[in-house]
Amino acid sequence: MNSFVKASLIAAMMTAPLMADESFGGVGITIYQVNEGVHVAEVIPGTPAAETNLRAGDVITAVDGVSLKGQNIEFSKAKLRGQVNKPLEITYTSNGETYSTVIRRAQITVKDLDNKAVKNWYGDKDRVNVQELETFASATENDKQLVAVLSRGNLVKNDVSVASADVNGVYVEKAQTSPKFTKATPIRKGDATLCLFNRKALSFAVKSTGRVAVTIMNADGEQVAKLGLDNAVAGVNTINWNGSQLPSGRYVISIDHNGAVSGANAVLK
Repeated sequence: MNSFVKASLIAAMMTAPLMADESFGGVGITIYQVNEGVHVAEVIPGTPAAETNLRAGDVITAVDGVSLKGQNIEFSKAKLRGQVNKPLEITYTSNGETYSTVIRRAQITVKDLDNKAVKNWYGDKDRVNVQELETFASATENDKQLVAVLSRGNLVKNDVSVASADVNGVYVEKAQTSPKFTKATPIRKGDATLCLFNRKALSFAVKSTGRVAVTIMNADGEQVAKLGLDNAVAGVNTINWNGSQLPSGRYVISIDHNGAVSGANAVLK
């Protein structure tokens, strides 16, 4: 594996150098650091990032409101990784536009595939494809689902055969393969913007009239309140609510405006 790949591999997935049997909470992307933030090299299928519109070539500029501009790769990885099932807000640029989405971290494991066991399984074959490795993994892993294969640090496509001695498997917990991840539709910043969040009121701005549904989730991703406004006007709107019984801390606010969803983090004091 070259030093560039080692330094950039899987911000929300692994550290450099590559380590076998590493397990953590992540979103499932490979990245490298650029001045504006982190460049998404690949989105790993079957992980939370694959449930969003985040794509290779996009640049993540902030996580939970903390800018990644001018930071190093270790700082960025630390922001993307964290508690399993805990949601995080990612701000990124794609084709010159800025978007925001909320993703829920999954339990991800990266481990060496047992070359000898794979060869024995397939009658001493020297090269195998992804489908064959998935079949092998499903029979040998009780609690994990293989979602991708890396060869020398690069994502292996489904129709490519690789030497079984040079591969690593990327797994998620089997319980996470049903869509437990937050599937968010990133929207252009400003389409729906959180303006105020306290224990008595929540204000947001939208650019057009329509129906708005607001979901409030705690830091563990549990819904604590659902608010709605059928006739929101263009501009700032306010919904009164009672948050007096909620503990102080960080919350995730999801605003659905005419079917387009934006997410924001906010602190309740």
